[in-house]
Amino acid sequence: MKNILYVLLFALAMPLTGCAQRKAPATKTQAPATPGVTVETVASTTAPEQILDVIKAKHKGKVVLIDFWATWCGPCRAAMVQIDPIKEQYLKDKRPVDFVYITGETSPMATWRDAIKSIKGYHYRLTDSQFSGLLKSLGIMGIPTYMIIDKNGKQVYDNIETGGYPGDDVIKGEIDKVL
Repeated sequence: MKNILYVLLFALAMPLTGCAQRKAPATKTQAPATPGVTVETVASTTAPEQILDVIKAKHKGKVVLIDFWATWCGPCRAAMVQIDPIKEQYLKDKRPVDFVYITGETSPMATWRDAIKSIKGYHYRLTDSQFSGLLKSLGIMGIPTYMIIDKNGKQVYDNIETGGYPGDDVIKGEIDKVL
């Protein structure tokens, strides 16, 4: 009987004194780490007309494809799926191309965090005033809209006047011109 008592006490004590540390559960506000997905920030005090300069500085020396989008925009999401093979090829070949995604607060935080888990690249979520001010300062009337910046920070392509996804051939051709 004494042996059974010792075994029961030992069994009850084991979970409390395990060798491995338990991980603290992630809070609901944290986005899970996903390889290839980076969340970047722009200070909320940054004026809309300065945002592109901030982004260019963070990606200096790289060709930058900027995608203006929103989580609720079906054509935006469809274009992201369509461009994936191009993006994956540049990443596989270790080409100096950064894929940058810019949206605003009309994309709800939880929806945005969930959406970007599968979108490799650099993600900026601006305040409503920054996003609308940036779109207005650039003359963007709708999304998705794309812009390409060369390694020196010069804008070399955009489809601001037409909007929409211009197609794989156009995106790849414009990126390859400046590589």
